[in-house]
Amino acid sequence: MTNANSFMSINDLEFLHGAAFLRLLKGTSHVSISYLSCINPSLYLTESQNKQSAILFKISKKPNSSWSFSFSSQEEFALISFHKSYPDITVFIALICHRDGICCLSEEQLWTIIDQNEGLANQRISVKRETRGSYYVKGTGRVPLERTIPQNNWPDAILSA
Repeated sequence: MTNANSFMSINDLEFLHGAAFLRLLKGTSHVSISYLSCINPSLYLTESQNKQSAILFKISKKPNSSWSFSFSSQEEFALISFHKSYPDITVFIALICHRDGICCLSEEQLWTIIDQNEGLANQRISVKRETRGSYYVKGTGRVPLERTIPQNNWPDAILSA
């Protein structure tokens, strides 16, 4: 007889990261993924067709639009640490909007909608999407991203970096 407590349950983080990676794997014939847990538990390095990218996952468990994401000092430190080790690799912020989909921004896009005079920590962004529409992203002070992000943007943004 097997003890039910001997099995580890899947937490939301693992569940949603797994769904994102399944879409990434389906998007290319070959991709390698390195878990950078020593920097941050939501940071990964990917390589596909000799292109490297980093992904920082953010998750909102809110079932419906709009989704809010805030950044922690640990995430700010993770990006600083990552850039020291990998200065030439593009970082993407993958905003997992519960079960709706993944809104993927480059770090460069992120910095256009948040207060650049402040650090990343404690800044917030929001994402909303109408039925069958694209993602609308707003940053600190309701500064909108200059364009919408199509729902099918993930994983193409990562693979074409």
